[in-house]
Formats: sequence, structure tokens, C-alpha cells
Amino acid sequence: MNDLEFKNYQNRFNLHHLATDKFKTNLIQIYFMLPLENEKEAVMNALIPSVLERGSKNYNDNQLIKTELENLYGSNMSSNILKRGENQILRFSLEMVNEKFLTHKSNLTVDAFNLLNDIIFNPLIEKSKFKEKYFKQEKEILKQDILSLINDKYSFAVENCLSRMCKNEKYGIYKMGSVSVLDQISNQELFNHYQKIINQAKRSLFLVGNFKSSFVDNIFASTELKAGADIFDENTEVVYQDKEIDFYEQLLKVNQARLSIGFRTGITRKQPDYYSLLVFNSLIGGSTHSRLFQEIREKRSLAYYVSSSIETTKGLLLINSGINAENHEKVIELVKQEIAAVAAGDFSEEEFMRSKKSIINHLKQDLDSNKSLSAHFLLSLVNNKKESINQTINGVEAVSREDIISVAKKLKMDTIYLLKSED
Repeated sequence: MNDLEFKNYQNRFNLHHLATDKFKTNLIQIYFMLPLENEKEAVMNALIPSVLERGSKNYNDNQLIKTELENLYGSNMSSNILKRGENQILRFSLEMVNEKFLTHKSNLTVDAFNLLNDIIFNPLIEKSKFKEKYFKQEKEILKQDILSLINDKYSFAVENCLSRMCKNEKYGIYKMGSVSVLDQISNQELFNHYQKIINQAKRSLFLVGNFKSSFVDNIFASTELKAGADIFDENTEVVYQDKEIDFYEQLLKVNQARLSIGFRTGITRKQPDYYSLLVFNSLIGGSTHSRLFQEIREKRSLAYYVSSSIETTKGLLLINSGINAENHEKVIELVKQEIAAVAAGDFSEEEFMRSKKSIINHLKQDLDSNKSLSAHFLLSLVNNKKESINQTINGVEAVSREDIISVAKKLKMDTIYLLKSED
């Protein structure tokens, strides 16, 4: 099986290239990573990609950009803001047809890369700042995006649990900041921050696909992406200590209560027991075969949904459920009992193997997506543990029952957040 592994090019610092002809499209991504410092910087980091996408000097409005993308055989460009550990990552992506599928000779890849560079490094400027109209419009759109979080009760509960759990840590900052801070941001401040990102932020360039050697050889002559540190995390504080469990209750008009329980694992992606944590998460709440789903939802009908997820740069595990509020104490107790049972080795060989198989099948599916391959490598790069999907699969396959028991014993319940109706 092709390992589909990213390679670094000697003397080309942070160029990461996965060469493959498996896909009909080629993917180019440029990343900038900054430490989560405060809400002001967080909100500016979230705003910049959308302002840049509105127009550049050579393509001064969004319609011209769309037309150029259509001319480039329907290429697709996007940007977004990510939060990985106590870092924000600005991601700019451009996906275009693999030139080998074109019926005639073309400079598609070069032209598409030039467009992406123009959007990022050649913004439309008026009076030494961004075009005021675009700044105001995108600021309002971001404001509505932040306010709309409350409409997604699942995400609202997750973010509120994490912000309380990590209230004294940078991770507690929401990746899009807050409306109150956004209102204070000026166009000039934002433009100055943009220049700081371009010149000082850590940066990486990803290529996934079948690129001509001439393009790869000359890529840094074709971009204003400057030399700088690769996107390795050096900021995230992994908190792992015994403490009193914090309980928070919030009242809103909701039809269904949401219960989020945050745990400290003390395990990050760079550690050997990361693979054991993956399997434990699958076993306890990572799928419909999981113990929590079967016990709390299927057997006892105490939840509309229940699942677990992990943040492997910060070392967190979160269990989320939709319940009737009067059942929250029963659900919390059952969560404790199920984790204790796993810690005592009380799980079958069938459960264990099914949990491993579930992860491996999901990872194998990722091998069929250029974006998934890129996302997997991004997390491994951020955690300074460059690893292909097949290497991760090998790590999961090597996990033993004793490894799962060890992980279960390490979990420390930290915070409980309950969102329930005010009626």
C-alpha cells in the first residue's frame, strides 16, 4: 500500500509535498500559525482571511476572483481559521484540476498559484489600510457568525464548557474572539496585524497531488511567502493535575438540555500513548458501538445522543450529550462508572477489537481524500511528530488491552457544564 507520505525538500525549509497521482485534483495550502494571546488578536486573526478574499490589487472584487477561478477550470479557493492547542492557524487553500487530465497543454497550476499568492500577499489597499467597504462588511459578517454560535446548541455547550474549563489558560479563548472586542477593532489595526502575520508568523506550504517537478523546483521564486519557522507548537500548556470538579449551570430557552463533561488526559499527539487514547476514545464514546452510547442511550434511554471527542494538542477529552435536565446526575454517574469499568479491564475482546477497527477504517477512508491527508499531516506537524496515516494505523494496531486500561486510569474529570431550559 502506498504510504502517501509528505516529504520535506532539502534547503526548502517548510515546503511539505505529498507526491501522488491518485487524485483528479491538486491541492495547495498556505498556513500561518500564531499563538493564542488574547481576544483582540484572536478576532483579528479570524477576520483577516475573509477580508483578503474580498479582493486584491489585480482582482479588486469577489466577482473578478470568481471569474478567474472559473477560467482556471473551476478551481476552488477557500480560507478559514483553525484552533489547534493554544494556537490559531490561518489556512488558505486552492484546489485545481490535475493537469494530466486536461486535453491540451496548460499553465493551470502556475496560474492558480499566482492567484492564491495575489489574494494573500497583494491585498487591495486604500490609504495604507484595507478597503474600508470590505473591512466593514466582513466585520459585520464575523459579528453575526460569533452571535450565531448560540443557535447551534451542541457547539454552544462545547465552547462554554471549554472556556470555563480553561478559563485561566489561553485555550479558553474562542477561535473567533468576541463581539465586544470585535467592535473595537479599527481597519488600521487590522492591516497592521496582517503585516505582522505575513512577516512574523510561523508558516508552512503544503502540496498534495501530481505537480510538475519544474513547478516544485521554482515554487519559492513564485511566491512572496518568506522564509520563517515551520508551524510547530511551542505554546500550548498541557495542564494535568488533581482538583475539585467544577460544575456550571446555564439557563436558556432550550428544548433539550446539553451536558458537557471535560477531562484532562495528560496525553498529547507527540506521546507514545496517543494511539491508546485514540482507541480508548472509540471504546468509551467515539461511535455508536461505544460503551456510553450503548449504556446511556440504547439501554437506559437517558440521552438523545452521547459521544466523546479528544483534543490531542491540548490533552483534553470531552463527553457531550443531549438529555432531559432532571437526568443529568444519573448520566454523570454512569459516565464515571463506564470509565471505571474500562480502567478495571471490564470490557470484552470484541469491544476492544471493534474500537480499533473503527479507527482504522476511518483512517483508511482519509487516504482517499487529499484534504483529509493534509489535515492529518497538519496535526502531526503542529505537534512536531510528522507521521503518515499508515504510520498512525500501525500505532493503533499495536495498542493492547493494558494500554487502554492505563489511559482510563489517567483521566481526570475537570469540569461539568449543564445547559438547560430556564422555564
